[in-house]
Amino acid sequence: MFKKLLSLAILSSLFTVSVFAQSGTLSGTVTDASTGESLPAVNVVLTEIMKGASTNADGEYQITGIEPGTYTVEVTYIGYSTISQDVSISAGANTLDFEMSTDVGLLDEIVVSGVADGTPRKKLTVSVAKVDAAQLSKVPATSVASSLSAKVSGVQIRSTTGTPGGNADIQVRSDNNLSVGSNPLVIVDGVMIEGDLGDINTDDIESIEVVKGAAASALYGSRAGNGVVVVSTKRGSLLRDGDVKVTIRQEVGFQDLDKFIDLADHHAFVLADGFDPKSDTYTKYAGVVYPADYDGITIGGYDPDIIGSRVLADDEYMDNKFAVGRDVQKEFFTRGTNMTNYFALASRVGNLNLFTSFENNRQEGIIPNTDGYGRRNFRINSDWQVNDWLKVSTSNLMIRTTSNTPGGGSGLFFDLVLAEPDNNFFLNDPVDGQKYYSRHNQWSNETNPLYLTSKNERNETGQRFLGSYAATADLTDWLELKATYSMENNNERYTSYYPYDTWELGGSDPYGLTYSEGSLYKYSIEEQSENVQLFATTRFQFGDLFVKAQFSYLNEDYHREWFSTDAQNFKIIDVPDFSAFVKEDISANSFQSDIISENYFGILSFDYDDKYLLDAMYRIDSSSLFGEDNRTNPYYRISAAYRVTEDFDLEMVDELKIRVAQGTAGIRPEFAWQYEAFNLSSGTASKSQLGNKALKPSETKETEFGINATIMQNYSIEFVYSQSITTDQFLNVPLLPVTGYSNQYQNAGTLEGETFEFNLQANLIRTKDLLWDMGLTWSKSTQTITELRVPPFQSGPGSVFYIREGETYGAIYGYDWATDVSQITSNYAAYGYDTEAAATAAYEVNNQGYVVPVGSQGTTDEKAVKLRDEFGNLAFVKIGDGRPDWTAGFSNTISFKGLSAYVLLDFKQGGDVYNRKSQWLTRDSRNGIMDVFGLKEEEKKTMTYYQTFYDVNTNNSYWVEDGSYIKVREVSLSYKFTPTAGTLDGIDAITFSALGRNLLTITDYSGYDPEAGSIRNPFDSTGQYPNFRNFAFSVKFDF
Repeated sequence: MFKKLLSLAILSSLFTVSVFAQSGTLSGTVTDASTGESLPAVNVVLTEIMKGASTNADGEYQITGIEPGTYTVEVTYIGYSTISQDVSISAGANTLDFEMSTDVGLLDEIVVSGVADGTPRKKLTVSVAKVDAAQLSKVPATSVASSLSAKVSGVQIRSTTGTPGGNADIQVRSDNNLSVGSNPLVIVDGVMIEGDLGDINTDDIESIEVVKGAAASALYGSRAGNGVVVVSTKRGSLLRDGDVKVTIRQEVGFQDLDKFIDLADHHAFVLADGFDPKSDTYTKYAGVVYPADYDGITIGGYDPDIIGSRVLADDEYMDNKFAVGRDVQKEFFTRGTNMTNYFALASRVGNLNLFTSFENNRQEGIIPNTDGYGRRNFRINSDWQVNDWLKVSTSNLMIRTTSNTPGGGSGLFFDLVLAEPDNNFFLNDPVDGQKYYSRHNQWSNETNPLYLTSKNERNETGQRFLGSYAATADLTDWLELKATYSMENNNERYTSYYPYDTWELGGSDPYGLTYSEGSLYKYSIEEQSENVQLFATTRFQFGDLFVKAQFSYLNEDYHREWFSTDAQNFKIIDVPDFSAFVKEDISANSFQSDIISENYFGILSFDYDDKYLLDAMYRIDSSSLFGEDNRTNPYYRISAAYRVTEDFDLEMVDELKIRVAQGTAGIRPEFAWQYEAFNLSSGTASKSQLGNKALKPSETKETEFGINATIMQNYSIEFVYSQSITTDQFLNVPLLPVTGYSNQYQNAGTLEGETFEFNLQANLIRTKDLLWDMGLTWSKSTQTITELRVPPFQSGPGSVFYIREGETYGAIYGYDWATDVSQITSNYAAYGYDTEAAATAAYEVNNQGYVVPVGSQGTTDEKAVKLRDEFGNLAFVKIGDGRPDWTAGFSNTISFKGLSAYVLLDFKQGGDVYNRKSQWLTRDSRNGIMDVFGLKEEEKKTMTYYQTFYDVNTNNSYWVEDGSYIKVREVSLSYKFTPTAGTLDGIDAITFSALGRNLLTITDYSGYDPEAGSIRNPFDSTGQYPNFRNFAFSVKFDF
């Protein structure tokens, strides 16, 4: 028996050797055609049998077990032109080396968003921009939300607050909406997210695709009128069988302000005789008697024993010194730290690939007594090729966040700048000894900003899960079926706690303070979104015509619950629980919404002879958000392109494509707008909003023209022009009292937009040791309100922005000041004069360019004059425009051997900002423009002169400032160390980096940052957390 088994084993071995002897191997190296350097992680695939390998760190590859014959070998690598050629494989060893040329235009880069199937960029008929991991990793953004800044033309990014962990405002091309947000639909690994991108880490990102405009985003229907941002994360699918890749990145840095607001260092009050600013420790004013122990150091701020009040000097010049010249902003703002710990493992075993990562991120921010933001993300992505025809994929992301925001809320930022230079933030309370005496200023009632940051606890915790699961079945060569399920679960918990002994103004105490008796406020939000989508994709080849078709069904199910409880006046001290209150002091509110949608689409793509390209798409959306009489809405797209260089040999032009597209996309109404709404109070309901069964989504129709060209294999150019018209805008229309309701949401407006975009990518130098890449993005967008079926109205914060038919969207309206005497004399009757001569004699232009009464300059009678209309009323006119003239991004990367330097500049030309903070600072005599110390006598202006412009908080042109800027958005200096064999076994590379984010802003804007407010409403409020800069150091290990 043993002999038989041995004979069988020998025969089996001989047969196996015979089989392998008859098969062949293909091996070789892949290098950069310009530099000669080896290229790792290049995919080399024999397309007929889908067998391949990836190159190792030395650029070497090997494919074994190939049956002899002729095959097409395809070599692909991000950033390089794809190589496709025939190869004959014989039994035994076969060698084939490849030299890859850089693909400056990324023509072979595959785009998967907005199209029926993965499509090479050179065959796109619509505008889809792509930012890959290589660009994102140069300076990893603290979140995906801000990672696109200045990298994509036509895309504006603005951090609406500097609060650590805060989200960014994103706008793609024109702002097409009058009453809903402008943020695009965001899809992360197939999950259409309801939350934001602020808590998704950048290190995991493989690519971000931006689907621009309605023509491109039509595929996504009624959620895509603002464009689409598609985020794809890493998966490990490019690894060779058996490969394991580990990445560890550690970053530590600090955060601080780049710029402070100019505050007045002097005042206009009469000083006491004998006051010496060099030796006195507090400012002594004439007519004021101070207690003997009052020194401003240990005893200061408001004191009931101080007798008298400050008296304005007759000249009202703010040129008198304070005893102490503290810089209150530098004393308050701190230098915070940030830290990132990142670990990722990617592997491939047989038909299974896996990517898993963990990130721990901390951002302290710049506010004292505040911990800032923390995030822990854990990800598992996997793909399993079950057999030749079935593939299963999963993506899972768990996010846990904590946020400790500044106590006292946004009001502390204005309390800070109201403080005078001799105010001492660090005094103890004279009554109970609490830190940071809240009444630090004898002469005004603002609260010490440090007091509430230490007293009021504001904490938010979040838990979020994103999951997507897909099964793809290649049933035949021409038919692919795919089923996906995706979900997002989001839970937020917020608490604000004021202890019983929190001081507030009021009461009978001599210090004018009383315990608030405390409060407790909590809210919770739970969101659950589930989507099921089915796809059927077909591909056919008819001679020179290649046809792709895709049909899809999508079901969306969304549920949201919100609950809040508020309680005042603790009955049990130091127990932050609702049981410590009586029920009469507790109130609660809740809200719930459920949304269901169904969508169908079909898309056909035709490619004739690799040069004539045509796409046609039709989609139908149904949603419970649409009014009962308009439950469905259709969308379409038709687009075409012609690759000119496939027919004509143009000198120095490698690729030239012209394209045109037209399509529609929409925005859905808000949940409650179609229903009757009532105000509920003490168990009583009163009518508020009339429902609208005919309410339908707004629709944006866009026509786009584009030209793409690649020149001399080193320059890629794109130019795009688009026109859009958005109809059926949502407007809250006032109703006549006879209806019993105050308002109704209606489709009642039209916006038209126009966009120009230009992109340039260039490889300026590419040698073995020296590389220099340059990128330029530029865009210009305008919007005009062409139809408005309601009277003109003011909108936005402070009602600064004016909505009326025929006006640009973003126009700032208010009152204006005369800057030429002719503006008054030409309308003299409106100013109360009988003749033009009398008006001419009464006014002159002062040295700041404003019309004032003759002879008043430098006196308290000097007051600027407002413009009036022909009826004698103050003229309500356009005083600014919040829309920029254009925006641009300019990047340069220079690499020499292992050393690399990178800088990204962000430009914005034009775009006004209304500076409400500066206006209010003038009211309180703290604005630096009012400080006239050191000026010549003839240049000095009085407090009254400047407070005329304050104008009791009315919107006027004096506070409209140019928001143009040049920002050093990102900077990095890196050195990549590649160990030689045998020195650091297991380590492929170590990269050391010095990083900078928002390092410098060049601007004439007087506030902290010209990126104030939102993109739609650039309004610098009194309570905005300032944006800060960030310096950091990073080390990354690749194993």
